Amino acid sequence: MSMTVSNQPSSLLDSVLQAQTTQQDAGVTVLKKAQDLVKQQGEAMVKLLEQSGVSADGSKLDTYA
Repeated sequence: MSMTVSNQPSSLLDSVLQAQTTQQDAGVTVLKKAQDLVKQQGEAMVKLLEQSGVSADGSKLDTYA
């Protein structure tokens, strides 16, 4: 008696679970990309505020509330 191993789902349940896992993985990847983008935008905003805080006479703008 020989057994073959395949990567094919053995049932409808396995197929649905595999599809759900793939969908979750894609969602996590999109979320991580969005978090990276928000972090970059935040860093750019801080840099912009730091650059705009110096006036022509050299005094700094108070950005703390």
